[in-house]
Amino acid sequence: MRIGERDYNIKVGLTFFIGISIISILVIMFLDIDKNTWVNLRKIKPEYGFIASVLMFTQWSFNGIRFKILLNSLDNKVSFWTSLKAFMANVFMSAMTPSQTGGGALQIYALNKAGVSIAKAFTGCLMGAVLTVFCLLVLTLGALLFKPDLRVELGHQMMYIFMSVCAIFLFMFVLFTLSLFKIKIIKRITGRFLLFLTNILKSKKRLGITKRALSGLDQYSKCMSIYAHTKKYKLLLACLYTFAAIITNSLIAPVIFAGLNVRCDSLNVFLTQFILLFIAYFGPTPGASGIAEFSNYWMMSSLNIDSKILGIYTLVWRFYTSFIGVIVGGIITLTLLRQRKREKILNIKN
Repeated sequence: MRIGERDYNIKVGLTFFIGISIISILVIMFLDIDKNTWVNLRKIKPEYGFIASVLMFTQWSFNGIRFKILLNSLDNKVSFWTSLKAFMANVFMSAMTPSQTGGGALQIYALNKAGVSIAKAFTGCLMGAVLTVFCLLVLTLGALLFKPDLRVELGHQMMYIFMSVCAIFLFMFVLFTLSLFKIKIIKRITGRFLLFLTNILKSKKRLGITKRALSGLDQYSKCMSIYAHTKKYKLLLACLYTFAAIITNSLIAPVIFAGLNVRCDSLNVFLTQFILLFIAYFGPTPGASGIAEFSNYWMMSSLNIDSKILGIYTLVWRFYTSFIGVIVGGIITLTLLRQRKREKILNIKN
């Protein structure tokens, strides 16, 4: 699939995402499942599956609303449905590409097809990503401060991983801050980098590519100034919806344990989801596959939850927090591809 100037191999990404996720879950199941696991499965409470589904749809809706607010703040008229479809397309493509890099590109493409300029779509999506990371960091630090014993239970290894992720976030935050207040520095760095890169690749359009990138940065700077000077209250509202989306998503884990009839400290399970989501957000594998499963297993084991059910729990947890969203996003992406194909056919005929 081609989005803008870049090609994405969806089949390869999908294979890696599904393959790594299934292998990770099977390894966890192989390590822990025994006869008692199947006995415990007879005690499942199906009604909690409905509650998890409601939480999942609510989380999607909150994300659709927050992106609608961010985009409409830039003088666009984007409907909730358009915003939600673009977000779900992001969910799908994030699972297909390393470090979830393709998700934002497809979301921008979907919004552009709905009539939003690329610069405004990019700005809205970037601000959405910034708010997500900011809220995850605040919630994670809040959880560790609120429950000091959580740091002890998770162990030193997990805390080292968390600190590494914080270092990555700090680096990205510095770049983002520079883009807000020192856009000329970012433009100079970007221009030199693109000229160097296109020179290595021996591209004939090196000046054109560089000029388009710098023009896009100018438009980005103008859009960001709108948030900073005239739309602060809408930015705050979008931030609140981001908190709501993350909290709603984090409630799914304790609900699943309740449905599996497993005794656990629901508050600790809920709070550890913030750390898990923060780490998974920066995972280098497609859709954080492998990283999400093993990190989840590691954290839940640290909370002294019965390991014999953790394999089943991990499968159900990924189903509600990832797999269903990827399927829905895939259907929406397929619709976008069919529309683009029809447009190409019409253009050829005309």
